[in-house]
Amino acid sequence: MKRIDKVEQALQQIWQNKSQEVLLNGGSSAREIADQLMITRSNASGDLNLLVREERVIKIKQYPVRYLPLMVVEKTLEMTLPRPLVYKSLTDLLSSPEQGNGVIKPIDPLTDIIGSQQSLKNAIFQAKAAVHYPPFGLHMLLLGRTGSGKTFFVQKIYDYALYAHRLKPDAPFISFNCAEYANNPQLLLSQLFGYKKGAFTGADQDQAGLVDQAQNGILFLDEVHRLPPEGQEMLFYLIDHGVFNRLGESSFQNHAEVLIICATTEDPESSLLNTFVRRIPMVIKIPSLDQRSLSEQVDLTKFLFCDEADRIQRPLKVDIEVINALLQSVETSNVGQLRSLIQLTCAHTFLNNMNDDGYLHVKMRDLPQNVQLKWGSGTEMMAGTKKLTDYLDMVTVITPQEQMAPKKQFNDANIYRLISNKVSELRQEDISDSEINQYIMTDLHLHIRNFVTKSEVDYSLLNFMEPKVLAFIKKLRKYAEKQLRRTFDRRFDYYVGMHVDAFFKRKSDVETIIPGDLDVLERENQKEFQVAIGFKQLFSEEFGINLSEIEVAYLIMLLLSIESLSDRSKKKVGVLVVAHGDSTATSMVSVAKELLGVVPMLPLNMPLTVSPEEIYERIAQKLAVLDEGLGVLMLVDMGSLAMLDERLIESTGIKIKTISNVTTSMVLDAARKINYMNVGLNEVYESILNDFQGLAQATNGDADKPKAILSICTTGAGTAEKIAGMINHLISETTDEYIKVLQISSLKMAQHVRDLKQHFNIIGSVGTKDPRLGVPFIPLEDLIDGTGENALRSLIASRQFKIKRQPDKHYMVRELTEDTLKQYLLYLNPTVITPVLIDWLDTVQTAMKITLSNTAQLKVLVHTAFAFERVLKNEPLHYTDTLSEEIDTLSELIIKTIKPIERQLNLELCQDELLFITEAINDVC
Repeated sequence: MKRIDKVEQALQQIWQNKSQEVLLNGGSSAREIADQLMITRSNASGDLNLLVREERVIKIKQYPVRYLPLMVVEKTLEMTLPRPLVYKSLTDLLSSPEQGNGVIKPIDPLTDIIGSQQSLKNAIFQAKAAVHYPPFGLHMLLLGRTGSGKTFFVQKIYDYALYAHRLKPDAPFISFNCAEYANNPQLLLSQLFGYKKGAFTGADQDQAGLVDQAQNGILFLDEVHRLPPEGQEMLFYLIDHGVFNRLGESSFQNHAEVLIICATTEDPESSLLNTFVRRIPMVIKIPSLDQRSLSEQVDLTKFLFCDEADRIQRPLKVDIEVINALLQSVETSNVGQLRSLIQLTCAHTFLNNMNDDGYLHVKMRDLPQNVQLKWGSGTEMMAGTKKLTDYLDMVTVITPQEQMAPKKQFNDANIYRLISNKVSELRQEDISDSEINQYIMTDLHLHIRNFVTKSEVDYSLLNFMEPKVLAFIKKLRKYAEKQLRRTFDRRFDYYVGMHVDAFFKRKSDVETIIPGDLDVLERENQKEFQVAIGFKQLFSEEFGINLSEIEVAYLIMLLLSIESLSDRSKKKVGVLVVAHGDSTATSMVSVAKELLGVVPMLPLNMPLTVSPEEIYERIAQKLAVLDEGLGVLMLVDMGSLAMLDERLIESTGIKIKTISNVTTSMVLDAARKINYMNVGLNEVYESILNDFQGLAQATNGDADKPKAILSICTTGAGTAEKIAGMINHLISETTDEYIKVLQISSLKMAQHVRDLKQHFNIIGSVGTKDPRLGVPFIPLEDLIDGTGENALRSLIASRQFKIKRQPDKHYMVRELTEDTLKQYLLYLNPTVITPVLIDWLDTVQTAMKITLSNTAQLKVLVHTAFAFERVLKNEPLHYTDTLSEEIDTLSELIIKTIKPIERQLNLELCQDELLFITEAINDVC
């Protein structure tokens, strides 16, 4: 039996056969259930709350919080209780007669929200109106900044719909973040709408999507602006007609009755299709924290402190200055950041008072250091505190909602107890002492590494050590500095002091665990070993204590960690997030910094119109800012960006690792590992690559069919063949993966595509007509212009992490120029003159600091080649226009740069021809 089932069973056994009067005033706390089943209170509480969400248990929000089994209560009272099953009290159960027995009036989920009568009053009114609108409610769009509480508000709308009986008790609530699959529209749409058997490789059976799962309930689409246009079109068709088609279906044959709620942080007018926005009749704005009244901000702060009191199971006393400083320091105006600051503050308070009983007093010294520095003093601080006196006492008392658990002891003794238990288990399995010692040393190393590399250090703890212990720490530090010939800072006092202080507190209840084997530590770290032995001697002289071998090992590892921290304390691997779009990279980095604090991470948004050379220059600039000597991890959205690796490493001298197909989850993972695990570039690269390998494979499409790109043309097989040749060249230089290029005519495209999809996984198409397959399409004119070439390279490269080699950036221009010149040149060899002219035009562009499009380059190259051809035919053009100052100035550069070609071809252009070439370049700039 699972633990959660045991919890429910225990609750039923306690309350079955109880009278109605006993049930109305009864209930079990999480602590009582935990004690009965001999599990932790946190596990019992988690299981009980999950049972409430699964509608198997009732929750009574009293002090302490109590729980009752739903089946027993409904059977005893002979009635069905309304949902959600969270009530303030059961004592008034029979006060409102209904169906002969009475019914409890549960809490209105929306009016129970902080701000329901102030800043959220209008939003709640709109939400209720939308829920009640016949026949199934109005679809809603929620607008608000990141962290304003949109997701929380949607959950409350769902709870209200249940409360108001607008949804059945078993109605589903399906939540989907459109950003999760934003880089793979086909996968996103298949998740949302489902797919038919045979729609793509691996689609062995019909698969329902989230719309199906949300039938007769609510579908919540977060970050809806990340939904591609075709997805928005399918969604508003569903809104209009109540029908939709799955991936692979040609007709709308699926019906759905779903209330759709969308949320976005963006301006809907600029980030969503107008046709989609017009179909969402109810637009609700959720205010950010700074848009709420001071009384609401205070209530929210107290609510979040209450959450922490529940978490640590200790009552709190919070100084009014603390609340003022927290509210003033939430720079991004979101509740999420406020929650993080409160959690850090409570963690410091707990650490400062973990050996005390009773209340934990939250003071200014417990605030994160950056908050203390900003709000430690000043008239603004005093003015803010004065305003809060209208809503708060000088000290606010906050108690846990649930019964307090026995006080926990958090100190270094825990690691020794864990090791002792592990030794006992390993010995029972007949593991040798030498092998056991290896296990112990590994555990010890990990424990110390986590202890030393944690993000927050509170030096105020040193003030609470006994003077004799603090003086001894100074003595140890002086000894270590002399022996190791290096200077330690306050970190030595903090980490060694914390350990020694804990050692004296636990020495009476911790025994020697296992005869240690210090040979490996001594052999690999002789200097630190000698220092630790010296520490042992000093302990003996000062306190008459003989340290065990495991203590010596601990001190060696602690010294090594502090030394490593000193060397790298201010240095971390940098992270550069590069993504196409106006704000994609910025959004992902903002989320990471809000959740994980200060991270050496920068975003780089790349509009689709930016040239490859400009992309390179921008990345190089960002790398120079980020690199602290340990290298930079680049997380990019398209594989083509990874092809810049070698060039960037060579030009900047910075160590770089690149991973494609970036997601918000990947950015968060990188930030977490770099901030809290003290990892190097190779470590974080390999770790993320391994962790997200499944994601990368998921975006690779259908694995059991060969991949293909369509070459589509209406003008004849010759043109399609030429397009196919260009695509094949780009594939060959971009990847070793086999990708087939299929030539088809647009005249019978629908039939051709249906046949080809049976045998190939089509990942994209190029040509004169979009086959509308839900995969990228690159128009022929874009391919010729150059923007399509970059998109095609990205499409090919994004299928894998490893790029084959640097691209030939002139391939498309060279092919187009040669083809054109072959039709018109009589004397010059197009194959010979084309690369010569391309090199010359590169020189001109560099000198002018410009980058010309493919079509512009084609115009200049063909014009210049014709000029040399006319020299051979002795038919030069005559320049009759008035010479402008602009053309005159530019002609000096053209004359200077073209001289080497004239010498190479043994042909000299006349002044008039040079002016025409200058004019051609000036026209396309």
